[in-house]
Amino acid sequence: MLDTILKYWVQWACGLGAAALSAGMRLLYRRQKRADLRQQATERGIQALLRDRIVQSYYHNAERGWITLHGLENVEALYREYHALGGNGTVTKLVEDLRELEVRDG
Repeated sequence: MLDTILKYWVQWACGLGAAALSAGMRLLYRRQKRADLRQQATERGIQALLRDRIVQSYYHNAERGWITLHGLENVEALYREYHALGGNGTVTKLVEDLRELEVRDG
């Protein structure tokens, strides 16, 4: 037995090293996969919050028929980030409608 170990120790060490490396890679892959899923969920959540704020602003300002300059700038900033996160055309239409409202000082 000892002769066999001494004769093949390099092959065994390489085999054990490969197994350890493989296990480590699987662990890192699982962690990265979980991190990716969390990142996607965070981005979707932020996108939903941005969409909600834009929609709320639309209904508030469209109902009264005008918007403040600060309100319009705020909607534009929200929309830029919403669009950067992959937002859709429904909100784009709302923002276009807000741009057409009369701008007042408040």
